[in-house]
Amino acid sequence: MRISMRSIFILIFALVLELFMPHQALADMHLISVSGSAEKSVEPNLMNIHIDIWGKAPTAKKAQQLASSEYQQVKKVFETFKVKKEDIRTDNYDLNPESQYDQKTQTSKVIGFKAVQTLSVTLHTITEAGNFIDALVTPSQGTNGGVSVNSIQWDTDKKSDLELAGLSEAVKNARKKADEMAKAAGVKIKGVAHLSHGSQFYAPPVPMRAFAKTMMANDSAAPSTELSAGQAKVRVEVQADYEIAD
Repeated sequence: MRISMRSIFILIFALVLELFMPHQALADMHLISVSGSAEKSVEPNLMNIHIDIWGKAPTAKKAQQLASSEYQQVKKVFETFKVKKEDIRTDNYDLNPESQYDQKTQTSKVIGFKAVQTLSVTLHTITEAGNFIDALVTPSQGTNGGVSVNSIQWDTDKKSDLELAGLSEAVKNARKKADEMAKAAGVKIKGVAHLSHGSQFYAPPVPMRAFAKTMMANDSAAPSTELSAGQAKVRVEVQADYEIAD
């Protein structure tokens, strides 16, 4: 079946018109534009921890073996704290040579290799967070292999519920603003012309002093790591356009 150029032109014009008309109709309205926001707080019930498991040796193979041996110890910690397989993810694996620069000869020489496996782990029992870190970073680890704690992030599995609760409140706040503006201007609101929203999740940062135990891993007298989760927050922002009655 042959389609004429005229038919194609009409089809394209109809599609463009369909896309353009709602925006044009909105632009032709008399509107009151406002924003509304709401913030909901909750105690975190999850902890995301990022760790490096590493090994150093004169050869690449030996470095891999040392890192693998450290990983087996870490797996035992995971089992002790009942960390599920789905809560463990390998983010990166590096095997690189380590060089030493000679000032006299102004040349670099490979002195060994370092293997590093980076893991992201989610801990559901955050009351055990300090003990979990202490178990990962043990006094027995030496200079040829070990575990480093890179960062900790607090989280919650209630973000969706908080967003919905905040969304309702944010829309109500936006409507209150619109009503006040309409009252002051001597007009009436006909209805909602457009609504949109966005949300952001905030969790308290963990300061570097929380990792003091990891820095003193070889000190058997080091105190146990203590972490405070504080409050996590979900902030919802709403943009609303209300049509003014004629």
